Order: sequence, then structure tokens, then C-alpha cells
Amino acid sequence: MPATPDASRNSRRRIHPAWKWAGGVLIILVALWWGGSHWLLNSDWLPQRLSQMEGIEIDWESGTSRHPGRWELEGLRLANGDSELPLALEADSASLELSLWALLRRELQVESLDARGIRRLTVDNYDLRGDGRLQLQGTFTPLQIEIPRLALNLTDGSVHRRDKVQGSDSTQGSDSTQGSDSIQGHAEGERLARDITLESELSLAPVASSQTGTEALKALSGELALTARADAWEVFNPYLRGVPGLSISGRGELASDLKMDRGILQAPSHAVLHSPRLRVEMDNPRDGYPTHHAQGSGDVSLRVATADPEQLVFAVRLEQVSVDNDEEEREVKAYARDAELAITARWPNQDLDSLDVPERTEIHLAGDVTRLDMLDPYLTEISGERKLALRGQGRLETRAAFIRSELERAELNIEAEQLSATTQAFTARGQGVLEARLEADGTATLESRLSDAEFAHVGRMLLRQADLHLQASSAVESHHTLAETRAVLRWENARLPDIAALQPYLAPYLPDPSPLALVSGGARSHGRLEMEDERLQGTLHLQGSQLQTRLMEQQLTSELELSLDVRDAALDGSRLDISGSRLVWQSASNGAQDNALETILALREGRFRRRGDVPSGELELEGSVHRIGFINAFLPSEHGLEIAGNGQLFAKLAFEDDRPLLGSRLRVEADDLQIDFVDHRASGRGQLTAQVDAPEHAQLTLGLPRFELRRQDESQAHLQGRHLALTTETRRFSALPGTPEPEDFLTRITLPITEVPDLSRYNAYLPDDAGITLLGGEASLRSELQLDGLEAKGDLELHAFGAEIAVADQHLRGDLHLTLQLSDGDLEQRRFTADNSHLRLENVSRVDSDLLRDAGWWVQLDLEQADLHWTQPFTLDSHLRLAMRDTGLLARLFLERARDNGWLARLIDVRNIQGSAQLSIDDTARLSDIDLRGHNLHLLADLVLAGKKPSGALYARLGAIGVGVELERGSPSLKLINAGQWFQDWRAAQETRDN
Repeated sequence: MPATPDASRNSRRRIHPAWKWAGGVLIILVALWWGGSHWLLNSDWLPQRLSQMEGIEIDWESGTSRHPGRWELEGLRLANGDSELPLALEADSASLELSLWALLRRELQVESLDARGIRRLTVDNYDLRGDGRLQLQGTFTPLQIEIPRLALNLTDGSVHRRDKVQGSDSTQGSDSTQGSDSIQGHAEGERLARDITLESELSLAPVASSQTGTEALKALSGELALTARADAWEVFNPYLRGVPGLSISGRGELASDLKMDRGILQAPSHAVLHSPRLRVEMDNPRDGYPTHHAQGSGDVSLRVATADPEQLVFAVRLEQVSVDNDEEEREVKAYARDAELAITARWPNQDLDSLDVPERTEIHLAGDVTRLDMLDPYLTEISGERKLALRGQGRLETRAAFIRSELERAELNIEAEQLSATTQAFTARGQGVLEARLEADGTATLESRLSDAEFAHVGRMLLRQADLHLQASSAVESHHTLAETRAVLRWENARLPDIAALQPYLAPYLPDPSPLALVSGGARSHGRLEMEDERLQGTLHLQGSQLQTRLMEQQLTSELELSLDVRDAALDGSRLDISGSRLVWQSASNGAQDNALETILALREGRFRRRGDVPSGELELEGSVHRIGFINAFLPSEHGLEIAGNGQLFAKLAFEDDRPLLGSRLRVEADDLQIDFVDHRASGRGQLTAQVDAPEHAQLTLGLPRFELRRQDESQAHLQGRHLALTTETRRFSALPGTPEPEDFLTRITLPITEVPDLSRYNAYLPDDAGITLLGGEASLRSELQLDGLEAKGDLELHAFGAEIAVADQHLRGDLHLTLQLSDGDLEQRRFTADNSHLRLENVSRVDSDLLRDAGWWVQLDLEQADLHWTQPFTLDSHLRLAMRDTGLLARLFLERARDNGWLARLIDVRNIQGSAQLSIDDTARLSDIDLRGHNLHLLADLVLAGKKPSGALYARLGAIGVGVELERGSPSLKLINAGQWFQDWRAAQETRDN
């Protein structure tokens, strides 16, 4: 049955008190909870009890609780105590929901934390401040930390580095004051970033509370977006620990968008800082290298490569860069301006705190360089003893790539108006480019192209105005020094300012004193030289005019064209092979105006060596020579020897330490050969040979099948002949060239067949007033002369048929035979002993205007105790032995018409005359102490031949009759009375007058 209304009302009245009771209890409980929680949240007891939990520090200014476990707090401060990874939070207000059951287990389990008005968020040694909100869920126990969610949104934020306060200790005390000090136990340090806008959503997988920050970072995941004005050092340098010597400073605008999975960044994570003033410091860890500083505007970034998420890339990009180093002695430290700098380092993508040396680092610098000397330390290490150094200014671009910390590739490009490169005392400078490469296979290459360049060695200017092209390559050893270098130098359109600069390169390979000297003058040049393994090879060409050279003792003005084929040359000067070289030489002695004749020499073999100070070599050459006078340096000047001419030269020479070796020889076949000897000059077609046939013994032989002969002071030859032979030899060849002693030479000159077309040319040897004149006639001459040091000897034979001679006013014709024996000769004085010499006249007749008289007359003069002074004119003092057919000629000198007088005619007809006399030829010709005898004739006379007017006296006794004749300037007077006494008186008077 349904209940009645009254019953219902009674029923409600029965349960109403219960509800009242329940409600009252609830009100009491709520009041107790609210009052208790208010007391707990606003007293020091609860924070102290919570902070007593190991690893937890917590404090707040005031709080309320709307239901159990959820608190609204003001001025919240929270830290993880003495964990290896310090974490702390300070906020204006926060909603905190804790697990009460976890608290009973002495664990701090944050169900949710919603903090607003972030005063400070501390991670490790950094404080993050700003206007923002943090939401967190996590569990903090003495053994483990786990944060499933951490969301942070921040605007107008900043980051500060904290400096620890001396004596602070997070474990000291348990009251609120001590807890607060522990949480704030650091003094405020440097502000690292400001104007931060941050949005992040992160999580931290469970990690042990004792783990370090590095290990904790491996448990961090989430996303973070941030913009700020930050310090590059603090943002990026922690990740550059693995890049030795690289650091970055400067402030700028930072923008980052990071995605992380357990401490590893995920693509497309990136952090980029842009600054108008960034400074990059590069410090080579090796001693002796300066620290380099680059300053400019640009970006610094760290990103995960989008194309390869396994790669983590750090990059610096700077513009308007100025680069300097720490060399204090430099007034101007900056060596590059208006440059661009790029640095890229790559790691395998891993947690950031585990970054080691980058797997690959690349550096690129391009800009205006003002001091290339900044490369010296690095070039010195690479080039080793070669000590490569650069100077100048221009445009530089360099790239370098490192694998780990080892250089793998490098590239250097320089374009400069002033570029100078120096290595091993060689210097090249000019306008152009230099490109250097280091390849991954360890090969280094260098190429330089310079125009209007100079090239010098140890201060000697070798080339100017040149187009230089240098290429070099080398293997790089493990310690980065060059080995097995190969270099090629080419030059075009160059000018050698002074050929004397080449002399020091010839001198080490030539005897001393050098037979060849390059004195002065400029030349054009082009060529190519290749250096490899300390050896040099290549070709060079020289061409110049008006070059001053000295060949032996000859000073020459030359036009020269040289093609030098360097087959092998040691850089230390120990060897040189120039076989195959060719020389074209047009030269004339200084002051000469003769036609320029070419000397063309081909060096078939040319090998030189030097051991210590001892040069040696072998040469084989052939060609046409313009002037063979270079041989004169090996000839004795005291013998008057000098050779000139041109022809075909063939030579094979070997020498050692200034001495020619056995077998050395030289041959010249000449169409125009000229030889000077003892005041004479012979010329013709012939052959000259020189050879070394024994130690210290050398011989030169010259032969002229046909020749012309003249005195050196005459313009025309007066003799012709055949088979001239000249031989000179030395007993001490090592003294040549130079100033050897005359006694070291022996010279033989032979003229076996010489024809004298006109005997009158020998009048030059006769005194003008000798009274003897050669009027004409042809003759043949044979002579041989031996010169031994300053001593001489020889012989001469002259045969003249139909010779015409004037003796005073007597004109004679006949045959002349002269045999001249010379000994004990003094070359300096030109004095000889002429003993045993002979003069014979045969078939002599007197030539009158209309008839011949005295045909068949003859006379012979034998010289004894003869002293001949071979000058022009010559002088002679000699005792004579005379023989003649009759006295006719002598009588006619005194009396022109002797034949018309009967008595005198009988005197002339006396035959077979013999006797003696004293002959003296100086300014005049004198016959004194003439004593002639024949049959019943005795004749005494003194005669002076002076022009055509002889003077003297004659006494002749024929049988019992005597007669005297005095001749005064051609006018005779007879002395018939007491003629003998008269002659003695006359001779005594002459002696008195002469004395």
C-alpha cells in the first residue's frame, strides 16, 4: 500500500537529525582542516619538515589550501639540495599539488606545479629570470628524480651566471632562514643573456639524484624555442671544448628552436646568434705560434643538419672582419681587413655534454691582407729547412679542413700587387697570384704567376721585368713537413740587369783564377728550371749586346746568345751537367771596329763537380770560334807569342783542381790564323792543336801549310812561305793562366820555306846611314828559332839570286847567301851571339849605266865573336874572317877610276884575297882593322860607310911599291910618298879623336 503523506513527513523528521550531525561534523572537520592547513602553510614547521627530506629544500612566504594536497603558495622557493645537478625555482606564486601518500613515504611527488611570476629558475650555475610561467610534474626522492612534464613560458627574461658565496653550505641547518640561504647561497654574477622569450615543453626520464649534469642531460627530452640577446661565449663555447684553441666572444641576438630526445638534438634543431661585433680567437696549441683574433659581424650557429640528422654542425659566419695576432713587436697587428670568415665544425649527433674533438672542422678566410708575414710560422714548419716566407699585401683566400685535430686539406689563394716569396735565399717578387693546396693524400702543391717580377738569390738580382710561373709539389710527412719536393720555374720576357751576377755560379766549377769572367752588361732571358730531390734541371736562354766579358786576358765587348741545357745540377754546388748547351757569341776586343764574327759552340759534354774546394770536370765541345785569342793566356808573353783568328774548334778537356788531366786536347782548323812571334806576324790557313801529354806538361802546335809573314809594325806582308810550324810547351801547366815563370816555357818556330819577293824590304833592318842598301831581288829564307825561357837560339839561311845591292855609290848585282847562327840569346834585350855566321856574295858584278864590270866577283864574311842586337835597325859587332876573289870592290870604294891607273889596275887584279876585319853596324857601318893578303899584296884599311859618301884610309903594298889613299866624304886623295908611315899616323890620329 502506498505510504500516506503523514508517514512521509514522519520519516523525514526521523533522518533530519542525522544529516544535521553529519553536516555538523563536516563543518567541524572543514574548519579543523582549514585552520590546520592554514597554520601549517603559514608556519615554519611544514617547510622545515619537508626540507628534512634528503635532497629537498623548499620554502614559501605564505599559502592556502583549498583541499588536501593542493596548495596555493606565495613566494615559493624550491631546490634539489646537494644534487650533482643543482636545480632551484623561485616564483611569485604557485599552485602546488603534492601526493600525500608519497609524503608519508618521505618522497616529494609533485602531481602538478603551476608557478607564475618566475623570479629565478636555476639550472647548475645559471639563473633564468623573467616574466613567465612554469608548469611541472615530477617526483623527487633522495635516490631519484623524474619529471614527466616541464613547461616553461618566459618573456622579458635574462640569464645570469652565479658566483658561489664563500662559506655557504646547502646542508647546514634546517630552519627556514638557513634553507633560504641555501637556496640563495650564490652571489649574483654576470648577466649573460637578456630580452629572453622562451617557450619549452620538456621531460626528464628517471635519473639518480647522484648523477652529474652530463648524465642527467641524457635523460632530457622535449622542445624549446627561445629568442634572446645573449653572450656568445656562454652559449657556444661549452660545445667548443673539443676544438683546441677556438673560442668566441661577443653579444648578439640569439634565436633557437630545439628538439631533444634523451639529451640528443633532433633535426631541424638550431641555435643562431647574430651579432654586429663578434670576436673569434684561434690559438694553435703548439708552441711558437701566435694567437689569432678575428673580429666582425655575423652569425654563430649550432644545428642538426637537415640533410643528415646524424650530424651536429657548429658554424661561424663573419663579415667585415679584421684579423690580427699577438705579435707584440708589430706596430700594426691587423693583417687582414674587410674579410669574410667561416668556421664549421661537425660531430656525430650525440648529447651535447659528450662532444669531443670534431670529426671535421673547416675554416675559410677571404679578404684584404696587409701582412703576409703572419703565415711565416706555419710555412716554416711545413717547408722545414727551405724556410718559405711570404711578404706583401693583396687579396687572400684560405681554406683548411681538419679530421679530428689533424690537418687534412688546405688551400691558400693570394692575389696581390705586391707579392714576395722567399725560400733558400731565393726571392721572387712582383704582381700576381699564389695558389697553394694540401690534398687529402698528403700532396702539397703551390703555383704562383707573377708579372713585372724580380728574382734574386742571396742579394744578387738575377731577373727583372719577368713573367714568372712557379709550380711546386711535395709529399707531406706525418709531422707536416715537406719532403720529395718538385718545383718548376718558368720565366719569359725577363731582363738580367747585370751578367756579373752569374759569375758566382760559374766560379765553383772553374779553375782559379777563372778563365772566363762576366764583367758587365744586361741581357734578355727566358727559360725553365725544374727542381726535384735536391737536384736541378732545365734550360735557360740569354741574349744580350754590348756585354763586357773577359776570356783569359782578353777584354771583350760581346753580343751573346746562350742556350744552357741544365741536365743535372746539385743545389749544394757539388755537381753540374750542362751537356748539350749552345753558345752564339759575337765579340770584338775593346776598341776594335772589325766586323762582328760569330763564335758558335756546341757543348757535347759538359760535366763539372766540386768536392770541398776542389773543382773538376770534363768538357767536349765543337763549333766555330770567332777569336781563338783566349789561348794566349796559356802562352808565354816573353816569347812574343800571340794567336788570333777564327775557325772550327774541337776540344776534349778534363781538369781537376786547376790542373788539366792527361788526354785533354784542343784543335782549331782555321781559314784565317794569325800568329805573332818575336816581332813578326805570320798568317794563313792552318791548324792549331793543344794537348796535355804528361803531368804538368802541355804542348801547343801550330802549322801553316802556306803563310804570309811580316813585321808587326808593317801593314803588308813581305814574305810568303810554306810549312810554318810553331810549337810551345810548358813544364808547369797548373800555373796557367796567370803569371807563370818564363823558364817554364820552351818555344820552337820553324820557317822551312820562305820566299822573299823583294829583298829591299829588309832595308828596315839596316841603319839609314849604313852605306849599304838592298835595292831588290828575290830570295828564299829558312829559319828556326828556339826560345827557352828568356834564352834563345836559332839559325837563319837566306839565299838570294840576282840581288841588287848598293855599297856606298857602288851598284852591285849578284847572288847572296846568308847563314846566321844565333846562340846565347837574351829575349828581353834582343841580343844574340852570332858566331859561326856567314855572308857570301857570288857572281857579283858592278852595274853601270851601260855595262857590267867585274863580273864573277865574290866575297865571304865569317863572323867571329859576333854580338847581334836584333832591333830595327839592328846593331852588330863582330870580328870578321874575310875571303874574296880580289880587292877590286874595296879599291873602287877609294878610287872610282882605279882601273884606269895601270898600277891600281894591277892591285885590283890580285886574286885569292884573305884576311880579317872588325865590323860594327850601328848608326853607320864600320869596317876597321882591315888586313887583307893575297899573292904579293898586303892591304890595310879602315872604312866608314855613311850614305853614298864613304870615308876612311887605305894602305896597299904590292911588291916593293906602297900607296896610300885617304877618302874624305867620297873624295879620294893618293899618298905616294912614305905611304906606310902616313897610314900609321892617320890611324893614330883617328884613335885619338875617337877617344
